[in-house]
Amino acid sequence: MTTSPNSSPRIPVMRLTSQAYAQLEQIAGEQPELWQSPDTDFGVILSAAGVGDFTVTTDAAVDASVQLKPGTSRTPNHWDCQALTYYDAFENMTPELATDHRIWAWLTHFRHHEYNLKRWRTTKQTNWRNFVIKHWFFPEPESNRMDNIQKWNGPGRTWWIAHTARKAEKASAGALTASDALDHYARNAVHYHSLLSRSVPRNDMVLTTVTAALMHHCSGMKVEDGIVAILRELNLAAGMVLLDDLPQFALRNLLDEIVDRVMSNPNLVRDPAKVRNVQPFRSLSLGAGVQSTVLALMAERGEYGLPKPDVAIFADTGWEPQSVYDHLSWLEQQISYPIIRVNNGNIKTNILAGRGTHGEKYLGIPAHLTDQNGKAIGMANRQCTAKYKIKPINEKIKELLGVPKGQRVPKGKRAEIWIGISADEITRAKPSREEWSSNRHPLLELGLGRAQLLNWFNENYPGHYLPRSACIGCPYKSDSEWKWLRDNDPAAFDEAKFIDTAIRTIPLVRQAITRNGNHAYLHRSRTPLKDIDLDGADDYDAVMADECEGVCAV
Repeated sequence: MTTSPNSSPRIPVMRLTSQAYAQLEQIAGEQPELWQSPDTDFGVILSAAGVGDFTVTTDAAVDASVQLKPGTSRTPNHWDCQALTYYDAFENMTPELATDHRIWAWLTHFRHHEYNLKRWRTTKQTNWRNFVIKHWFFPEPESNRMDNIQKWNGPGRTWWIAHTARKAEKASAGALTASDALDHYARNAVHYHSLLSRSVPRNDMVLTTVTAALMHHCSGMKVEDGIVAILRELNLAAGMVLLDDLPQFALRNLLDEIVDRVMSNPNLVRDPAKVRNVQPFRSLSLGAGVQSTVLALMAERGEYGLPKPDVAIFADTGWEPQSVYDHLSWLEQQISYPIIRVNNGNIKTNILAGRGTHGEKYLGIPAHLTDQNGKAIGMANRQCTAKYKIKPINEKIKELLGVPKGQRVPKGKRAEIWIGISADEITRAKPSREEWSSNRHPLLELGLGRAQLLNWFNENYPGHYLPRSACIGCPYKSDSEWKWLRDNDPAAFDEAKFIDTAIRTIPLVRQAITRNGNHAYLHRSRTPLKDIDLDGADDYDAVMADECEGVCAV
């Protein structure tokens, strides 16, 4: 590579003579402490050792004003951020000259001693003799010298990393800039070293294609193991096809296949969330309502390409209508994968006791509130979904993943939780709050609304009643649901009226819901349930859209 001369003064790049190089190497072995000072004059040292003419001129020159600056920052790419400027300051510095260890020995000792000293910071435990030999000199055999220049010699690495970035830019026809490639190499030194230590990526087109793949498609990969695996497969491919003759799109497709295989191997990916093509443990959150029931049955039948989940989990609050429990028993006979029932206490019992799931004096049910003057003031803080649904489901999934109770889920274990939210309830879809799991909404993916699900169910299971799943006293019920409960399950409706009265008249219960003497109601009109005219109807979906967790009543 030859850069164009500019108006700045230039000095010739020299190379040490064999005698000078050997003499300095000997002195370094005997007096390595001389290299600890950035002000050491190695010309004086050589003259004192009887070496006269210790350099010879090369064809290369360098801008006299360009210096490598040690700096103080410890950001990942600080040391290499000046590489392109340094590289461009050279004239006639070809890759052939840049493999000459005596050129870099001269540059290190006479131009950039301070940089090499401060770049590779040392500790009190450092063996100074080994440190100096490793970073200022290049041991035999000849085959090791280039590797040492590219890895350990500060000025040599700076030139070569920029040269590699420029090659990648040129071969990409501008799709990849040298500065972007340099930034990636600097932050992932093993990638850079691996690229230069193997023969295949020395092909410029392969180099830029591999670099682009590492930058954009290998997030989360184990740096050293992953790049070694990619390059090993490329070497194997080079033995079967002529990479030099492949058009760029074919080379890119080949590399995409290799990267996909590497990123699909959990042993080569440090971030479990980035492992490809690995099926997570699938759990369907079964509310036993319309959406989750139809989703469970569609998966059982393989419709729309849905696979069967590993398990369906029904979180029982202890206060569902009997129709839901009867339906759940029927559903267990229709599907082949297990339905597991879990619970975290009985919500009705806890309400009457004025305590939460673990005895705390706070219920966390979303009752409709008024102040002591009867003015509406919103709803009580809702925790019932999290406590009675989310928590027991997550605990059971962790148990099924083999995680001991009270311990964190290891990075290698993940779950995919299916939630039956339909397309007309998209606002209820929320991401998982757990780092070990992800929420999936297959009905949303398929664009299926509640009416379509009901039609599908009635066509495939005619004659079976499909209930709406919600606690008997759920404050999100619409008038049509309260009316259905009154007409079809009068005992359950009487329970709801009793609890509605209790949350205002029993001091312990009232305090556990409002905490400040306000009034609470199960009906959204903030009127006692026993006094409501339920002959009207309203929109169920509009009410349940407020249920932010997206788990209840599906």
